[in-house]
Amino acid sequence: MACPGVGPGLPPILTILNGPGQDLRTPQRGRTTKTGSRRRSDVMSQTSKWQERTVEHSLKDARQKAISRGGKFIQAANHLIRKTGKADFTVQDVVETSGMSLRSFYQYFATKDDLLLALVEEAVGDYVADIRARLEPETDPLEMLQLLVKTMFSAADLSSSSSRGMVLFSWHLADTRTEEFSAIFSPQVTMVAEILEAGVATGVFRDDIEVPVLAALVMHTVVSVLDMRILGVQMSPRFIDEDDLVRFCLAGVLAPGPSA
Repeated sequence: MACPGVGPGLPPILTILNGPGQDLRTPQRGRTTKTGSRRRSDVMSQTSKWQERTVEHSLKDARQKAISRGGKFIQAANHLIRKTGKADFTVQDVVETSGMSLRSFYQYFATKDDLLLALVEEAVGDYVADIRARLEPETDPLEMLQLLVKTMFSAADLSSSSSRGMVLFSWHLADTRTEEFSAIFSPQVTMVAEILEAGVATGVFRDDIEVPVLAALVMHTVVSVLDMRILGVQMSPRFIDEDDLVRFCLAGVLAPGPSA
């Protein structure tokens, strides 16, 4: 049976698109009312469930593809640093090493510095995850801080050319992209702050300096010592070693003992 206003053979749902009382196959020109026009506009502006799923799936695929292709450029940059010990390679060098195109590079990174920031972010993320895994069995804040400093010291490849290259371009980024570079290291500072907060709560660590400031002081100390070692800068009769660094950092954060 034909639906009123719809020609034979057309399903009733099509009246939604054409409006009641009009045959889709024989549109009546000149008789469109404002109400009918507004109804069609409202219906067509709504996104159906299948359209939402299609867009969501498309965006998910595009996101994964962007991450994968961007990762290839990061891997290429890392390879060049390990190979040359420097960060003075060009975008073209990265492109050739990655096997990707120059056009693809600029789809994901605006500049070489954007690529270097991504490389540092990836390195720091992996680094923090590894240290957290090592700290997980520990519960004593004092032991955790000692292990943290020792792990940071031992993880640094003090004599490799790639470590030197990482330090040099890290300093470059600290100078040219200060805020973004600082944000990348916030997970490390947060990790130190969590240990210090636990130690302050138990009375092991000092409470006269705010924990965020104390955590930053520890990080500045460790990073500075490691950078100087990697660059070969020696300001004392011998290089600072792991035990020196641990003792110094602990002395700086421990709560003062009772006065004599």
